[in-house]
Amino acid sequence: MSRLISVILGVCGFLTICVPTSAAEGRSPGSLLIYPIYDSNPSSGTLLSITNTKDDPSFNQNTNLNGVVDVHFIYIDGDYWTEFNRYERLTPNDTFSIVASAHNPNSEIGFLYCIALSPVTREPIAFNWLIGDEIVADGSGNWLYGFDAIAYKSLSPEGDASDLDLDGRLALDGTEYEAVPDTIAISSFLGIGPTEADLILVSLVGDSDYQTRVDFEVFNDNEVEFSATYVFRCWIAVSVDNIDQVFTNSFLLTTNVDPRDNGLAQTSGWVRIDGDRAIDVVGNGPRIEDPPFLAAFRQSLSGISTGHLLHESDADNDVPGILDALR
Repeated sequence: MSRLISVILGVCGFLTICVPTSAAEGRSPGSLLIYPIYDSNPSSGTLLSITNTKDDPSFNQNTNLNGVVDVHFIYIDGDYWTEFNRYERLTPNDTFSIVASAHNPNSEIGFLYCIALSPVTREPIAFNWLIGDEIVADGSGNWLYGFDAIAYKSLSPEGDASDLDLDGRLALDGTEYEAVPDTIAISSFLGIGPTEADLILVSLVGDSDYQTRVDFEVFNDNEVEFSATYVFRCWIAVSVDNIDQVFTNSFLLTTNVDPRDNGLAQTSGWVRIDGDRAIDVVGNGPRIEDPPFLAAFRQSLSGISTGHLLHESDADNDVPGILDALR
């Protein structure tokens, strides 16, 4: 590896450690935060952080600080799709950081989401002041990669209930919360072989009995298109070469690739991902066309890992994303 590439990768690793990236919309505070992964396996650990950015220390008629919010942490186990709940109170300008295994001792891997609640009623409310992020480390305490939490604004007036139909479920559909994007894109990936890469997928159909199928349009670095599909249930972190060999460097090098020298001795591509259908494997629910989902991407090269959220389409998904608020 050339000295220039080593320097570039070193800088990328530094940025990953210090400044987890996200799509532009995800940088705005919200009332609902989704963390794509927590990993508390013996070889890993996850540091989770959430911050109340509201700067209002005044008191209201209930003798509570106006800027206070309760936060419901809901951990979803990625292996068995069970949940673990915690509640934390954040005062104005308060931040809370915790190692996932200490906060949730009951499961080792999956995803979680945090909901802003009224400190009086403990019901979901509009409180678009929450931001958060996470950093995953290996067993030696070395930071590997990070993500910003994906933030969704409540569309109710501040302090009002977000669960408008009182069904105990939060709809990411442009009425209760901001809508889920129709498609998601990986801006670039390096061919697997010299590189390792995982795709994290989160189903938002609102029922763990469903299997979700997503479709991939994969383009090499010379605009040649390929296709792939993948089926998962609830949540998965999967190596992309286990999705399809189209992601491997050995396959891409057999295609009509860009002849320009990129200095890496390997080729690259980009990906568009769309929900295809979701089917209830128990048989109690209807088939869902164009199911909503979220995704994140992590990639490693020569021991340097990076993680980033994916780029979202302007178009909203016609099917609302669903997360449970009360169980």
